[in-house]
Amino acid sequence: MSSLHITAQQNPGKVIGSVADENGTALPFAMVALQNSKDSTTVKAVMADDKGSFTFEIPSGRYQIVFKMMGYDTVISKTFDVTIGKTVTLGVIQLMPSTTQLAAVNISATLPFVQRRADKLIVNLNGLGSGAPIMEVMNQLPGVNVTPDDRISLNGKSVQIYIDGKATTLSSEALAGMLKGISSSAIQKVELIAQPSAKYDAAGNGAIINIIRKRNYEAGMHGNIYAGGGQGTFGKANGGLNLNYKGKTYNLLLNLDYNYNKYFYDSYIASRFLDATGGAMEQSTSDIKSTRTNTNYTPNLGIDLYLSKRTTLSASVKPGFQIFKRNGAADINSVENNFSQSQFVNRADIRATNFSSGLRLQHKIDTLGRELTIDLDYYRYANYNNQNNRTITFNPDSDLPSEIAQDRVFDVYALKTDYTFPLSKSSQVEMGLKTSYVNSVNSNFYKDASSQQEDLFDYKESISALYVTYSDNTEKLSYQLGIRGEYTYGQGQQQFGTNRFTRNYLQPFPSIHVDYKLTKNHSLSLGLNKRIERPGYESMNPLIRIISNSNLQQGNPALRPVIAYNADLWYGYKNAFFAGLTYSYSIDDFTSLSLPLNNGITTTMPGNADHSGYFTMQVMYGKQVFPWWYTSTNAIVSKRSFKGDFNGTMLRSEGIYSLSATSYNNFSLSSNLSVMFLFNYRGKSIDRTISNQAFAYLTAGARMQFLDKRASVQLTFTDIFRSYRNYYQQDSGLLKQEWRNQFETRMVKLALSYNFGGTIKSTKKSNGTDEERKRSMLNEN
Repeated sequence: MSSLHITAQQNPGKVIGSVADENGTALPFAMVALQNSKDSTTVKAVMADDKGSFTFEIPSGRYQIVFKMMGYDTVISKTFDVTIGKTVTLGVIQLMPSTTQLAAVNISATLPFVQRRADKLIVNLNGLGSGAPIMEVMNQLPGVNVTPDDRISLNGKSVQIYIDGKATTLSSEALAGMLKGISSSAIQKVELIAQPSAKYDAAGNGAIINIIRKRNYEAGMHGNIYAGGGQGTFGKANGGLNLNYKGKTYNLLLNLDYNYNKYFYDSYIASRFLDATGGAMEQSTSDIKSTRTNTNYTPNLGIDLYLSKRTTLSASVKPGFQIFKRNGAADINSVENNFSQSQFVNRADIRATNFSSGLRLQHKIDTLGRELTIDLDYYRYANYNNQNNRTITFNPDSDLPSEIAQDRVFDVYALKTDYTFPLSKSSQVEMGLKTSYVNSVNSNFYKDASSQQEDLFDYKESISALYVTYSDNTEKLSYQLGIRGEYTYGQGQQQFGTNRFTRNYLQPFPSIHVDYKLTKNHSLSLGLNKRIERPGYESMNPLIRIISNSNLQQGNPALRPVIAYNADLWYGYKNAFFAGLTYSYSIDDFTSLSLPLNNGITTTMPGNADHSGYFTMQVMYGKQVFPWWYTSTNAIVSKRSFKGDFNGTMLRSEGIYSLSATSYNNFSLSSNLSVMFLFNYRGKSIDRTISNQAFAYLTAGARMQFLDKRASVQLTFTDIFRSYRNYYQQDSGLLKQEWRNQFETRMVKLALSYNFGGTIKSTKKSNGTDEERKRSMLNEN
């Protein structure tokens, strides 16, 4: 036996091969683990070299190989035999969704359009969209809805957009411009996370949409250029250039994005003031018309330094520049004892800058999958708002200052680390910590012909968090258990007035996600979690913002965070049809209130309800019905209950059942030409203190690809019948208001895109300040 063992070691068998993506491009440093086929124990593990190649020298036996790479689905080969002195050649193993028949090993990695995981729904685009902007492909995904004014929701919930696992930091308009500039041909898959696990920041009671871009490791220069224009009442334009240069020891990425949008935004507000007995005291109307322009410049520079085969240091610098201008006028009619009229003219010039920088160190500790990442981030948002106001009125005492300078500056510092530890072939533990510090400084400077005044509000906050998750995946059952703890300490102070407060609280946030395959075609999944929604920094800022000389907005320093308990249960059939029930119970839920002030002026501010409940029943269907027809259709029936005591006034609503539906259909006329139709319906609904009116709208378009499908041109008609509406009534007890908002939604858009040299690889960006950045975004008046 001893001599046989020595011979085997001196003349072992070999297994060779290489790892590549779906385009055949080498994937360097992929993890390749050789396992004993009998008990799946790891015999030996190596990292593929910089050309994606790997080699094993091993004794005879029966084996299988597991291939892993960050951003790609794990692939497990069928078993194969190794004999002494012989070489088994596996060839090129592709980790992207495809089926590759190799001479000695059959790699089965075909992925369906939709996959259900324990904590998410994964949509593998597989060419869906044919190069259209990802913003327009969003409406094709199960449960996702994008309105004509670029508001994105998932299963009826607001969302936070992630790119390659990193939360975006842009305002809603800048984010929309960015998503309109990313081609769907550069996207591998989209993760729809309706119930985020303990790994994510506990903040935010909405959902997450994580867009995963294709990785490209081919050396040299690669890029994409895109441009677009549109015409509604006013013109629009966007464009950008993305360049990626990869050398042997580094990868350099440069993005230049530009977006310009000019549009109108009109609001009609009818207000009725009531006394404590419900009797009418005063009525007023405000007819506000404004023209707005928004210009965004978003350059981005990043670099990956490959310090070793297992260690990568990434750095990114991302400045952003926004210029926003508003020219508005309001006609105000007031009926009290006497009838009065006034006209208010408002001009705003806002210049905002974003600056984010980050360092990430990623180290693969061994070849078994243990990994450590460390993120260090700094983020700064500065908003400088200069307003000129002029009031022509019969009541000069109600005039507002003629000039107001409103400055908002946020500084965020964050440190974050994550550790991944595989326990076996199917299970692993993840753990991590994060600490962040925020300083928010807000100032209002008022000036008129005879006086001037300044007011300041300063808020500081620190958040420290720890989390651990355990996950296991078997053929039938997949589950993930997690717990996250967060400690929050905040201090706020206003220079004038009594708005001074300190708050601190420690909260645990558990999460459970389970997915069970009943049969090959039928599955069930369950998700439970606890979340917190902290007030946005602007929501706590008591300094006023002006809509007109009779309508103001301001924050509420007394605003408490919302604690939410969420549950969902889903049934899936053939990864095409899904039906689900969801319920969310929120304590201290946020709501919007309008309160009467002096001289007929009202202010709108956030408040806390006692509680609210949100229930939905949903069905989704997405499938390539025929080679020439793809459909994605979903419907949601929802109901929200609500109860709150505000300044001695009890407000409550049992809600109503509301129906919403979306249907996207794409018809291929040829291999390069297709047309699409998108129909959206939103039924009447009651959302806390607001009753929304129903509406429906239709969008249609055509797309053509050419130059071997590297280039595409798309023509889209949005909201063809101009039927999108934003009408609602708000009941705040002593004040009842009707709002009718109209803005530019009907337009025609032309977009062109061209990819050259290959797919663009995104640089890893640190994300330690994600949640704080989201809360720092200002709501536009």
